[in-house]
Amino acid sequence: MRTFDHRAHSYDHSIRQRLVFGPVHDAVLNAFTAAGGPPQDVLDVGCGTGRLLKAAADRWSRARMTGVDVSEKMIIEAQRKHERDPRFSFKQGDASALPFGAASFDAAFSTMSLHHWGEQVSGIREVARVLRPGGLFVLADVDAPFIFVIGPLFNWIDGSRFRAPEDIRRLLEGAGLSVVAFRRFWPLSRAQLFVSRKKD
Repeated sequence: MRTFDHRAHSYDHSIRQRLVFGPVHDAVLNAFTAAGGPPQDVLDVGCGTGRLLKAAADRWSRARMTGVDVSEKMIIEAQRKHERDPRFSFKQGDASALPFGAASFDAAFSTMSLHHWGEQVSGIREVARVLRPGGLFVLADVDAPFIFVIGPLFNWIDGSRFRAPEDIRRLLEGAGLSVVAFRRFWPLSRAQLFVSRKKD
Protein backbone atom coordinates (compact mmCIF):
# COMPACT_ATOMS: atom_id res chain seq x y z
CA MET A 1 0.00 0.00 0.00
CA ARG A 2 2.85 2.40 0.77
CA THR A 3 4.16 1.94 -2.76
CA PHE A 4 0.86 2.99 -4.29
CA ASP A 5 0.38 5.86 -1.83
CA HIS A 6 3.74 7.17 -3.02
CA ARG A 7 2.74 6.83 -6.69
CA ALA A 8 -0.73 8.35 -6.43
CA HIS A 9 0.12 11.94 -7.38
CA SER A 10 2.02 10.99 -10.54
CA TYR A 11 0.20 7.74 -11.34
CA ASP A 12 -1.83 9.08 -14.27
CA HIS A 13 1.27 10.52 -15.94
CA SER A 14 3.16 7.24 -16.09
CA ILE A 15 3.92 5.86 -19.55
CA ARG A 16 2.44 2.59 -18.30
CA GLN A 17 -1.01 4.15 -18.44
CA ARG A 18 -0.79 4.49 -22.21
CA LEU A 19 1.22 1.37 -23.00
CA VAL A 20 -0.19 -1.07 -20.44
CA PHE A 21 -3.30 -0.05 -18.56
CA GLY A 22 -5.10 1.69 -21.42
CA PRO A 23 -5.09 -1.44 -23.64
CA VAL A 24 -5.98 -3.63 -20.66
CA HIS A 25 -8.95 -1.42 -19.81
CA ASP A 26 -10.14 -1.57 -23.42
CA ALA A 27 -9.83 -5.37 -23.42
CA VAL A 28 -11.78 -5.69 -20.17
CA LEU A 29 -14.59 -3.38 -21.25
CA ASN A 30 -14.84 -5.06 -24.64
CA ALA A 31 -15.03 -8.47 -22.96
CA PHE A 32 -17.87 -7.27 -20.73
CA THR A 33 -19.75 -5.84 -23.71
CA ALA A 34 -19.42 -9.13 -25.58
CA ALA A 35 -20.87 -11.07 -22.63
CA GLY A 36 -23.62 -8.79 -21.34
CA GLY A 37 -25.71 -5.69 -21.76
CA PRO A 38 -25.01 -2.20 -20.42
CA PRO A 39 -24.58 -2.25 -16.63
CA GLN A 40 -26.32 -0.06 -14.09
CA ASP A 41 -23.86 -0.29 -11.18
CA VAL A 42 -20.16 -0.84 -11.82
CA LEU A 43 -17.47 -1.72 -9.28
CA ASP A 44 -13.71 -1.55 -9.88
CA VAL A 45 -11.67 -3.38 -7.24
CA GLY A 46 -8.19 -1.88 -7.08
CA CYS A 47 -9.41 1.22 -8.90
CA GLY A 48 -6.35 3.40 -8.44
CA THR A 49 -7.23 6.91 -9.61
CA GLY A 50 -10.36 5.76 -11.44
CA ARG A 51 -9.11 5.52 -15.02
CA LEU A 52 -11.01 2.31 -15.85
CA LEU A 53 -14.21 3.76 -14.40
CA LYS A 54 -13.78 6.90 -16.51
CA ALA A 55 -13.48 4.74 -19.63
CA ALA A 56 -16.54 2.76 -18.51
CA ALA A 57 -18.53 5.94 -17.93
CA ASP A 58 -17.67 7.10 -21.45
CA ARG A 59 -19.30 3.90 -22.75
CA TRP A 60 -22.20 3.65 -20.33
CA SER A 61 -23.19 7.20 -19.49
CA ARG A 62 -26.16 6.24 -17.29
CA ALA A 63 -24.30 3.76 -15.09
CA ARG A 64 -23.12 4.48 -11.55
CA MET A 65 -19.37 4.01 -11.06
CA THR A 66 -17.87 2.86 -7.76
CA GLY A 67 -14.19 2.33 -7.05
CA VAL A 68 -12.44 0.76 -4.08
CA ASP A 69 -8.71 0.70 -3.39
CA VAL A 70 -6.57 -0.13 -0.40
CA SER A 71 -4.44 2.99 -0.97
CA GLU A 72 -5.86 6.03 0.77
CA LYS A 73 -3.96 8.45 -1.46
CA MET A 74 -5.16 6.76 -4.63
CA ILE A 75 -8.73 7.20 -3.39
CA ILE A 76 -8.10 10.86 -2.56
CA GLU A 77 -6.76 11.41 -6.07
CA ALA A 78 -9.72 9.59 -7.63
CA GLN A 79 -12.18 11.66 -5.61
CA ARG A 80 -10.40 14.86 -6.63
CA LYS A 81 -10.53 13.96 -10.32
CA HIS A 82 -14.22 13.05 -10.33
CA GLU A 83 -15.66 15.29 -7.62
CA ARG A 84 -17.91 17.16 -10.04
CA ASP A 85 -19.49 14.05 -11.51
CA PRO A 86 -22.20 12.50 -9.29
CA ARG A 87 -21.96 9.19 -11.13
CA PHE A 88 -18.66 8.42 -9.37
CA SER A 89 -18.07 7.20 -5.83
CA PHE A 90 -14.78 6.05 -4.28
CA LYS A 91 -14.03 4.29 -1.00
CA GLN A 92 -10.91 3.04 0.67
CA GLY A 93 -11.11 -0.67 1.39
CA ASP A 94 -9.55 -4.08 0.98
CA ALA A 95 -10.76 -6.62 -1.56
CA SER A 96 -11.17 -9.18 1.21
CA ALA A 97 -13.71 -6.98 3.05
CA LEU A 98 -15.52 -4.85 0.50
CA PRO A 99 -17.49 -2.01 2.14
CA PHE A 100 -20.70 -2.70 0.20
CA GLY A 101 -23.88 -4.66 0.74
CA ALA A 102 -24.67 -7.94 -0.96
CA ALA A 103 -25.95 -7.80 -4.55
CA SER A 104 -25.00 -4.14 -5.01
CA PHE A 105 -23.49 -4.35 -8.52
CA ASP A 106 -24.17 -5.96 -11.85
CA ALA A 107 -20.61 -5.43 -13.13
CA ALA A 108 -17.26 -5.81 -11.38
CA PHE A 109 -13.75 -5.38 -12.72
CA SER A 110 -10.21 -6.05 -11.55
CA THR A 111 -7.31 -5.12 -13.80
CA MET A 112 -3.75 -6.08 -12.94
CA SER A 113 -4.40 -6.00 -9.21
CA LEU A 114 -5.22 -9.57 -8.17
CA HIS A 115 -1.55 -10.40 -7.61
CA HIS A 116 -1.41 -7.61 -5.02
CA TRP A 117 -4.35 -8.91 -2.98
CA GLY A 118 -3.24 -10.29 0.35
CA GLU A 119 -6.28 -12.56 0.66
CA GLN A 120 -7.14 -13.65 -2.86
CA VAL A 121 -9.65 -16.35 -1.92
CA SER A 122 -11.56 -13.97 0.34
CA GLY A 123 -11.31 -11.21 -2.24
CA ILE A 124 -12.89 -13.26 -5.01
CA ARG A 125 -15.64 -14.37 -2.63
CA GLU A 126 -16.28 -10.77 -1.70
CA VAL A 127 -16.63 -9.80 -5.35
CA ALA A 128 -19.13 -12.63 -5.78
CA ARG A 129 -21.03 -11.48 -2.66
CA VAL A 130 -21.51 -7.92 -3.92
CA LEU A 131 -22.52 -9.03 -7.42
CA ARG A 132 -26.17 -9.49 -8.28
CA PRO A 133 -27.29 -12.86 -9.66
CA GLY A 134 -26.31 -12.91 -13.30
CA GLY A 135 -23.78 -10.11 -12.78
CA LEU A 136 -20.42 -10.28 -14.55
CA PHE A 137 -16.91 -10.11 -13.09
CA VAL A 138 -14.11 -9.40 -15.58
CA LEU A 139 -10.61 -10.01 -14.25
CA ALA A 140 -7.31 -9.36 -16.03
CA ASP A 141 -3.86 -10.15 -14.65
CA VAL A 142 -0.57 -11.74 -15.62
CA ASP A 143 0.00 -15.36 -14.77
CA ALA A 144 2.66 -17.63 -13.34
CA PRO A 145 4.70 -18.38 -16.51
CA PHE A 146 5.39 -14.66 -16.97
CA ILE A 147 7.05 -14.48 -13.59
CA PHE A 148 8.83 -17.83 -13.69
CA VAL A 149 12.21 -16.10 -13.37
CA ILE A 150 11.48 -12.71 -11.88
CA GLY A 151 8.33 -13.65 -9.96
CA PRO A 152 10.08 -14.88 -6.80
CA LEU A 153 11.92 -11.56 -6.63
CA PHE A 154 8.69 -9.58 -6.91
CA ASN A 155 7.03 -11.82 -4.37
CA TRP A 156 9.87 -11.20 -1.95
CA ILE A 157 9.84 -7.42 -2.51
CA ASP A 158 6.13 -6.61 -2.24
CA GLY A 159 4.33 -9.82 -1.40
CA SER A 160 2.80 -10.23 -4.86
CA ARG A 161 1.22 -13.58 -5.64
CA PHE A 162 0.70 -14.47 -9.28
CA ARG A 163 -1.59 -17.32 -10.31
CA ALA A 164 -1.83 -19.57 -13.34
CA PRO A 165 -5.14 -19.71 -15.27
CA GLU A 166 -6.28 -22.98 -13.74
CA ASP A 167 -5.78 -21.53 -10.26
CA ILE A 168 -7.85 -18.45 -11.03
CA ARG A 169 -10.57 -20.58 -12.58
CA ARG A 170 -10.76 -22.61 -9.36
CA LEU A 171 -10.98 -19.43 -7.28
CA LEU A 172 -13.81 -18.08 -9.41
CA GLU A 173 -15.78 -21.31 -9.47
CA GLY A 174 -15.25 -21.84 -5.74
CA ALA A 175 -16.87 -18.47 -5.13
CA GLY A 176 -19.97 -19.33 -7.14
CA LEU A 177 -18.88 -17.68 -10.38
CA SER A 178 -19.15 -19.52 -13.70
CA VAL A 179 -16.39 -18.77 -16.20
CA VAL A 180 -18.03 -17.85 -19.50
CA ALA A 181 -14.96 -16.64 -21.40
CA PHE A 182 -11.19 -16.81 -21.17
CA ARG A 183 -8.50 -15.46 -23.45
CA ARG A 184 -4.92 -14.34 -23.49
CA PHE A 185 -3.43 -11.12 -24.80
CA TRP A 186 0.13 -9.81 -24.98
CA PRO A 187 1.69 -13.25 -25.68
CA LEU A 188 5.11 -12.23 -24.35
CA SER A 189 3.70 -11.27 -20.98
CA ARG A 190 1.19 -14.12 -20.71
CA ALA A 191 -1.58 -11.73 -19.72
CA GLN A 192 -4.94 -13.40 -19.16
CA LEU A 193 -8.55 -12.27 -19.00
CA PHE A 194 -11.50 -14.06 -17.43
CA VAL A 195 -15.19 -13.24 -17.73
CA SER A 196 -17.31 -14.92 -15.08
CA ARG A 197 -20.98 -14.74 -14.18
CA LYS A 198 -22.59 -15.03 -10.77
CA LYS A 199 -24.91 -17.99 -10.63
CA ASP A 200 -28.62 -17.32 -10.10
